Amino acid sequence: MATISAVSESKFIGCPITYRVAPASIPAAATFHRVRLAVVIYSGGTEAGSFEFSAPVSGTEAVDFDISSAFRAVADRHEYSPTTLTYPSWTAQLTAYDDYLLNGEERHIGPSAAVSVNTKYVGRLTDRERMLYGSASQELPSKWTRKPTSSKEIVFFGLYHLAHGSFSDAPGTTAVEVKDETNKPWNATNTYNTYAITQPADGFEMRFINSLGVHDNVFVNCLSQTEVNITTDHYVIARQEMLTQFSRGITAKQNDYEQWKMSSGPLDRAWQQWWLHEPLMAKWAWLNVSGLWLPVHIVPEETTKGIDRAGGSALTVDFTLRFDINGSPFQ
Repeated sequence: MATISAVSESKFIGCPITYRVAPASIPAAATFHRVRLAVVIYSGGTEAGSFEFSAPVSGTEAVDFDISSAFRAVADRHEYSPTTLTYPSWTAQLTAYDDYLLNGEERHIGPSAAVSVNTKYVGRLTDRERMLYGSASQELPSKWTRKPTSSKEIVFFGLYHLAHGSFSDAPGTTAVEVKDETNKPWNATNTYNTYAITQPADGFEMRFINSLGVHDNVFVNCLSQTEVNITTDHYVIARQEMLTQFSRGITAKQNDYEQWKMSSGPLDRAWQQWWLHEPLMAKWAWLNVSGLWLPVHIVPEETTKGIDRAGGSALTVDFTLRFDINGSPFQ
């Protein structure tokens, strides 16, 4: 009977989750042999999907299966909310089977003993972290946000969204109220250097799902440029022509969603790196406009300029933010 063992596990479904299946011994006269790995995904004890992987084998040579695609297929259906601060998690149950042909007849061995896969979360390690994973340094994230602490972060008075908890625990997010200038630890695990200011007229809070799969927030400045991408279709209304009546043209207009040119404001090198690889890469994002969280997505330029060692100018990250709603974002 086939046996299953873990090869490379990750807390995140965005990284490879590899299990090895060692096939059972079959008769030497068998003409074909394959192993199948059945994967059943569970969410809160309820089955969320079932999948199967298979591969041909030769003799007793083991086969490795990356089952992260099964988790991703389930996780892709999850809809995030800007105000719901709970996060989905999944587990799995694995069983293996052997299939082979003997004298033209298909035979089966299995199922194997079931193997449980620990809780996985939406998110991923960076390529650099994956290269270090399992090495002596074990340089993994220590918290559920990759915000640097090289310099103070400028925040607005009011609610501040904070991803918290040690990396070994389940992710969590808390909305804390910033009432005055502060430079204090928010909790026992993470220390955030922040500097609070009154929200400027062209400043906005943006929440997004970071690459570790939890809510993060950042404060952005709107540049003095707004674009509206209106699509038009031209028609001609045909009428019986008379001296005072004739055919006329008409235009149907739609998709009046706005695009805003945004800027991060002055940054140091660490914060610029964070901007380039976290907010700009976010799939889920919302902007707080007049107290309402509006869905948006970030459209980076074809090439986003990074650090300028020769110019001596302040480091910034400029980008275009596109609303996912038609009409004006203001009341």
